[in-house]
Amino acid sequence: MGGKCDWPCWEIMGCDASKKCPAKIRPDTPCWEIAREMSDYRYILQICTDCIVRVLKGEKSVLSKNEIQSIMVSKANCTLTSDELMVTY
Repeated sequence: MGGKCDWPCWEIMGCDASKKCPAKIRPDTPCWEIAREMSDYRYILQICTDCIVRVLKGEKSVLSKNEIQSIMVSKANCTLTSDELMVTY
């Protein structure tokens, strides 16, 4: 079995630092637990189940520290520009 990721969820997800978030107020509580307590749509729609944060920080991670680091490096390099987001009909 692998190790757990030490980064907080807002760093893993690349959240805007200026935004207020319940996870930042309660950094010791997993974000998926906060979402459950708040009946947040992400928990209700089971988005948290497959979320990269839960995969990296969950109790039963099968990923090694090296695999976690590799995922985070790949994720950091995966950004879309506004041109790539444009859809034409």
